[in-house]
Amino acid sequence: MTFLIYFISIIIIISKFFDCYTTASQITNLSQERNPLARKTMKKIGIQKTIWFVFILSNFIVIVSVWMLQSFFDNLFYKILYIALGTIISIFQFAVAYTNKTKRLNIFTKLLLKKYGNC
Repeated sequence: MTFLIYFISIIIIISKFFDCYTTASQITNLSQERNPLARKTMKKIGIQKTIWFVFILSNFIVIVSVWMLQSFFDNLFYKILYIALGTIISIFQFAVAYTNKTKRLNIFTKLLLKKYGNC
C-alpha cells in the first residue's frame, strides 16, 4: 500500500508538470485561461509566475497530504481514498496536458469546459 501511495504521488506531480509545461508553452494571453481564479492571479502576478506557482503549490499539497496520511490518517480507508482521488486528479491533469498540446478535446477536458466554458 505504501508503494501505491508514493507511486500515485509521483504520478500526480508528473501529470501536474505536464499540465503546467503545456499551459506555459501554449498560453499567450489571459483570455485563453478558462479557470477564473487562475486568470485573476495571472492578471496580478503574470502568466508564467502563476503557472509555476501552481506547480510548486501542488507539490507542497502532495507532500503534506502524504505526510498527513502516514502520520494522522494511517488507515486503509484514507489510503484507498488518496489513491483513488490521486488517480482521478492525474487523469484530468494528463488530459488537460494532452488537449493543450494537441488542441483536441477529450472526454475529461469536455467536462472541464462545461464547468469553465462560460467564463
